[in-house]
Amino acid sequence: MKVMEELRYLIKAVDKEGEQVYAKMLYPFDITPSQNEILKILDIKDGLSISQIGELLICGSENPSRIVDRLINKDLVKKEKNVDDTRINNIFITNKGRELLNKTSVIEESFNVQIESNLKNKIEVEKLIDILKTQVNGTKTFQKINSQKKLSE
Repeated sequence: MKVMEELRYLIKAVDKEGEQVYAKMLYPFDITPSQNEILKILDIKDGLSISQIGELLICGSENPSRIVDRLINKDLVKKEKNVDDTRINNIFITNKGRELLNKTSVIEESFNVQIESNLKNKIEVEKLIDILKTQVNGTKTFQKINSQKKLSE
């Protein structure tokens, strides 16, 4: 196996395995990582349309409407017609959604600490971030990361 091929597979494996671990951590709360990401987005900027959520969603599908429908069924978000354009629905996080997000935020922080402890004293995280940014610079996913980053500042 060539070095770059191994690197590519390892990056994919880290993502895949990490997503599985994170999903298991969220499982007791009956929520997926993608559903949790949408709650986080709406907690920062409530009342977005589904397409606006899709522009910010990094870990979910290209079409977030199914994920939003599941959140609606769980009473974690609600859909309301846009007052300016009734063809558009805006999505709002509910009190139940915020309560759940408070619990899952602790889980996410624990997951991040776990990752940090695995990397500690092995690599400078900021340098790794710069390297990975170089690889995805100019892509749609990179734009979504930057949009979420700006939203939370």
